[in-house]
Amino acid sequence: MRGGQGILFQQILVEDRPGSSIRAVVVNRLLPGCTVGLHTHHGEEDFYYCLSGEGVVVDNGTEHPFTPGTLQITRDGESQAVRNTGAQDLVLLAALVTVQKCA
Repeated sequence: MRGGQGILFQQILVEDRPGSSIRAVVVNRLLPGCTVGLHTHHGEEDFYYCLSGEGVVVDNGTEHPFTPGTLQITRDGESQAVRNTGAQDLVLLAALVTVQKCA
């Protein structure tokens, strides 16, 4: 996903709906050693919430532990990546929303 390596499984909870800022809500499952590649958000923001497993999140070039209960928010124009560094699947809830610019 996003240029990452390995296998990622997705369970889509909400898909893009006309008129909604919410583009998607999914549960991602990364197998051990797999990654979500480094990417930058343009016109959108997202969050990753770690449900189980352990890994590392790269937030604008800085690495942080990503363990159950950790919330990673990536704002418009910011970059992120995730990698599973543990022996178990890394499971995270993700939501992607379109940024609404104020007039």
